[in-house]
Amino acid sequence: MSEIQKETETGTVNLGLNPKDFSRILDYYQVNHFGHFTGVKIEGLGPGKAITQLIVEKHNTNAYGILHGGVVATLADISMALACITAGIMPITGNMNISFLSTGKAGNKVTAVGKVIKPGKTTFFTETTIEDEYGGIIAKGTGTFFTRKTFAEHVERLRKNVIR
Repeated sequence: MSEIQKETETGTVNLGLNPKDFSRILDYYQVNHFGHFTGVKIEGLGPGKAITQLIVEKHNTNAYGILHGGVVATLADISMALACITAGIMPITGNMNISFLSTGKAGNKVTAVGKVIKPGKTTFFTETTIEDEYGGIIAKGTGTFFTRKTFAEHVERLRKNVIR
């Protein structure tokens, strides 16, 4: 593992971000209560890229005993939004499309790789691929994210406790 790909004590790998920005993003993710509730963990962060992971537990499954589509959508949303944050913006999901291609089962490790494919001034276009631990593609997705401020501005407002 290179100096750029330094692993943190939480297991998250820095794939080329400024160490200060990398730490800020990891700190910020601590307030993503729904992400934590569903079990989504950040595995890696790089410029315009985020890798998230989930171990499918019983509470993540539907009545068929397979990974719930809402959990897949949550994993997709988090991976694409984090990719936007690594590019410096505070994203707001505007649109998301998910194609479900396979299923996940309790006990499976599921990984999403979110990427910014076209950044803009106020709109970012993203994509994600969600795979199981055997390389089977569970879903593919795209997303459009809007922003009104940079991630740094958002963190500063959080610090001052003046979020609007």
